[in-house]
Amino acid sequence: MKIVFILPVSGGGGGAHSVIQEVNEMVRMGQDVRVAINKSNYVSMLVTYSDMPLVLGKFFQYETEKELADFIEDGSIAVATIFTSVKLLKNVMKFKPNIIPAYYVQDYEPLFSPHGSALWHEAYDSYALISGMKLFAKTKWLQNIVYKNHGLSVHKVAPSIDHDVYYPSLNYNRKRVCAMVRPKSARRAPYRTMRVLRAIQKRNPDISIDVFGCTDAEIENSNLAQDFDYTNHGVLKRGQVSALMRKNGMFLDLSDFQAFGRTGLEAMACGCIPVLPSVGGVYEYAEDGVDSYVMDMDDEGEIVNRVEEFYALSTFDKERMINLAIDKAQDFSIRKAALSELRFFQGI
Repeated sequence: MKIVFILPVSGGGGGAHSVIQEVNEMVRMGQDVRVAINKSNYVSMLVTYSDMPLVLGKFFQYETEKELADFIEDGSIAVATIFTSVKLLKNVMKFKPNIIPAYYVQDYEPLFSPHGSALWHEAYDSYALISGMKLFAKTKWLQNIVYKNHGLSVHKVAPSIDHDVYYPSLNYNRKRVCAMVRPKSARRAPYRTMRVLRAIQKRNPDISIDVFGCTDAEIENSNLAQDFDYTNHGVLKRGQVSALMRKNGMFLDLSDFQAFGRTGLEAMACGCIPVLPSVGGVYEYAEDGVDSYVMDMDDEGEIVNRVEEFYALSTFDKERMINLAIDKAQDFSIRKAALSELRFFQGI
């Protein structure tokens, strides 16, 4: 069984992390799996995942559809990983019609663009673009939303988290709050995030604020709230994100929605309690008030209240919540995810 994941992205996001760490595990288990990356993103992917030598040796750089088609052998399973790669896969199949097409649905991408726009149509059409293409995803929310909008069945696979990178600190008294800020991604709600962080810091000057995910220039040029004390750690690699979370007591993901919300689960693995959006698939791992806070993102005042609620807990209750978060994260592993995908591939 030969498998090729088509991943034309620069890396660093949750979707790319999923593919790379799961392929790395499949390679470790002796499977013939490769990752095809377009030329413009190839170097970036090499740098981003330089700590994963097994999978680096399985990267393939392509520039044209014909080059990609020549690389994929007849009878191989070719896996699209983002809506733009579905169209690419369809074009590749003009050269190699015996490829078995699959789509790793990692988000509901029509929500990324204005309804009716060209990108919306491309994303909406991607799920049924290739006849017979098999879809799989890691959350029930993605299964349900694709079925509801397209009438297509999506196979459920296991989500993954890299416990070699994301592991806990057992210091339970970290009065710090961190958040990822991405000004270029509206669905990640950068304006809401900085407003809430400002409100937390203004009402609780003893709480330190850390942000990551963008440069200082991006924050300044996007006119985000800046009139409060915070430290921007910039664009971080996986190990750096993990180290930052181990220094923080809470992580805020104030996105409009999350198909899975990998960073929230990674925070839990680090002993850092996440605040997560109630819309989406975070229910795969998060239980409000038990190991996390799952909230309506429109109520910014209540988000601030819940942060204060956590820090007002007794030492016993705070330790209990953190321990439950750490324990929940242990239920998710790369090996479990990789095996669930390999069994899906065997089935098709």
